[in-house]
Amino acid sequence: MKTKCIHIAIMLFGMTFLSGNSGGYFEAQEPSAEAQSTLHELVVKQIDGEWKVVLKDDESTGTVFVRKGDRVRWTAEGSDLSFQFDDDALFGDGNRTIRDGNILNLVVGRNIRVGTYTYAIFVHSDLVFATGDSPPRIFVIG
Repeated sequence: MKTKCIHIAIMLFGMTFLSGNSGGYFEAQEPSAEAQSTLHELVVKQIDGEWKVVLKDDESTGTVFVRKGDRVRWTAEGSDLSFQFDDDALFGDGNRTIRDGNILNLVVGRNIRVGTYTYAIFVHSDLVFATGDSPPRIFVIG
């Protein structure tokens, strides 16, 4: 009887250890939501005397193509900025303000529909709106 109890205890310990271990293993293999998201970096700055919203690595455009859960980052270069997004589903609350030299990080909402979304950025130093691809836009593609 004592041997039978020891065998059962060893079996239960082994099953508990293996099931706990495999659960941790599979959790570690699944990428997190943040790891699956893409970061899109934009800069708001003056180019040839005009305030523009442009990609960090490509000053020819400011349009981004995003998916639900992607992150969008704007950097203010040269002025404080106020952002107004037409659809609160895109990033939550539609209004944000950042100081010169700071960044604004937002995550594309999970409930947003596929489509084109425009937004406005007001440049405090010159009391004008920045242009992007006139107006700045974000395309949600999935």
